[in-house]
Amino acid sequence: MGRCIYCHSVVTKHEDFCYVCGDSVPQQKKAVAANRPVSALTNIVFLASLTFTGYCFFAEHKLSLPTTLAIASTLLLIRMLAEHLANRKS
Repeated sequence: MGRCIYCHSVVTKHEDFCYVCGDSVPQQKKAVAANRPVSALTNIVFLASLTFTGYCFFAEHKLSLPTTLAIASTLLLIRMLAEHLANRKS
């Protein structure tokens, strides 16, 4: 909610004029902050490395479960950090 410029009465964002003084209310522009998605290359590398980690867990020479979870968690955190950095620069 905003206030009328002239009489300072409460005006909602859907009203075109002030109901107290009858003056027209200037409409505020909506701020657009679009998040930039992470690049397709980052997503492909993330999914490929996650798939390889899963394969290593089920392969003949297995990785241990804690090692597999640590690698997968690290990959997820790196991807989230890359997305955060990409959105912060905009």
